[in-house]
Amino acid sequence: MKPNNIVLISLLLLFSGFARAQDVRYFSLQQAVDYAMNNNYQVLISEKNIEAAKARVLESTAIGLPQVDGKVTYNDNFARPTFIFPSFTEPGKEIEVQMGTEYDATLGATLNQLIFSGQYIVGLKAARKFLEKTTADFFKNKLAVRQQVAESYYNILSTEAALSIVDSTYLLTKNLADETQQIYEVGFAEDVDVDQMELLASDLEASRVFLRNQRGIAYAFLKFYLGLSDNDSIVLTDNLQSLIEKRQNSLILSKKFNYSQNADYVSLNKQKELTLLQVSLAKSEYMPTLAARLNYQTQAQRNSWDFFSQEGKWYQSAALGVTLEVPILSSGQRKAKVKQAKVAFEQIQLSEKQLITTLNLQYQTAKNEYLNAFLVYKNKDRARKIAEKIYSKTSVKFKEGMSSSLDILNTQTQYLNAENDYIKASLALLKAGETLQKLLTNAINP
Repeated sequence: MKPNNIVLISLLLLFSGFARAQDVRYFSLQQAVDYAMNNNYQVLISEKNIEAAKARVLESTAIGLPQVDGKVTYNDNFARPTFIFPSFTEPGKEIEVQMGTEYDATLGATLNQLIFSGQYIVGLKAARKFLEKTTADFFKNKLAVRQQVAESYYNILSTEAALSIVDSTYLLTKNLADETQQIYEVGFAEDVDVDQMELLASDLEASRVFLRNQRGIAYAFLKFYLGLSDNDSIVLTDNLQSLIEKRQNSLILSKKFNYSQNADYVSLNKQKELTLLQVSLAKSEYMPTLAARLNYQTQAQRNSWDFFSQEGKWYQSAALGVTLEVPILSSGQRKAKVKQAKVAFEQIQLSEKQLITTLNLQYQTAKNEYLNAFLVYKNKDRARKIAEKIYSKTSVKFKEGMSSSLDILNTQTQYLNAENDYIKASLALLKAGETLQKLLTNAINP
C-alpha cells in the first residue's frame, strides 16, 4: 500500500473516532427525567428488586404445590455381611451364612403434597404483600430520582446564567479598562482609574474560573443521575425563564394535598400490612400441619451385573402416607413470637401517626416556601432590571468622563449582586416547586 494511502486511512480513522467521541445528547427537562427513568442506577436497582419480589411470590406459591423427588441407589456388596444361625441338623453347632446379593439397585420417587398449613397460607399472602411494598418503593425511588435530575438540571442552568452575566460584564469591563488606559496615556485620566478598572477585570476573571468549575461539577452530577459516563456530552435545551413559566402555569397551588396518596405514606402503609401479616404468621404456628406422601420404588438384586437384562426381575413397592403435625408445647416460644410481632405492629402504627403529622407539616411548609420563593423571585427580577439600567447608564457616563471609576465599581457590584440574587431566587423557586410537586404526586394512581 502506498504511504499516501496509509496516511489517508489513518486520518479517516482518527476523525471518525473523534466524531463518535463528540456525539452530543440534547435534553429538555422532561427528556432528562424520562431518560433517567430508564437508565438511572437507583431506578435499575429498584426494578431488580421487583423482579426478586416476583420470584419470591413464585417460590412461596410452589411450597404448596406437589413436590416430586427421584432417587437412584446402587450398591456393590463386595463384602457381604455374615450372619450366624444355629444348626438344625447338628445340635450345638452354628452355621455361617452370607446374606444378600452381590449387587443391588433401587429406583424410587416420592410425591409430597401439603394439604393444610396456616404458615403456608399466611406466608403466601406476605410474599404478595412484599411485592406490593417493593412496587411502592420503586415508585418512591423514581420520585426521588426525578427530583435529583430536576434539581441538577436547575443547578446547571443557574450556573450557566451566572457565567453568562459574568462573561458579558467582564468583556465590558475589559473594554472600559483598555479605553481608560488609552485616555490615561494622553493625560485625560488618572492612574487610579486605570488600576481600579484592572482590579475589576481581575475580580471578574476569577469569578469566571470559579463558575466554570462549578458548571463542570453540576454537569457531572446530572450525568451521574442520568446514568451517563463523564465522557458523554450533553446539551440542555430548556432555560430558567421557560421552566419558571411552566411551573407557574402548572397551577400547583390549586392542587389539594392528600397524605394517603403520598409515596412515603403508601410505602409505610404497605409495610404496616406486612407487619400485621407477621402477627398472623406467628399465630399460625399454633395450627396443625397436614401433608400427604406417596412413595414408589422398584428394586433389583443380582449376583451378576445384568440389571438391564429382560429376564431379571425388579421388585416393586409403594406406600401412601399422611402426616399430621400438631403443636403441643413450646415452653412459651410461640407466645413470645406473637408478642414480638404485636409490638412491632404497634410500633408501626405509631410511625404511621407520626408520618401523617410530618407529611401535613411538610406540605404546609413546602407551600409557604413556594409562595415566598415566588414573591422573592418577582422582587429580585425587578431589582436586577433596575440595577442593569443604572450600570448601563453609569458605563456610558464613564466613557464620556462624567463619572468616576468608583461609580463604576459601585454600580457594577450592585448589578452583579442583583443578577446573582435573581438567579438564586429563580433556583429557589424551581426547587421549591419540585419539593411541593413531590409531596402532591399521587402514588396510588400516578
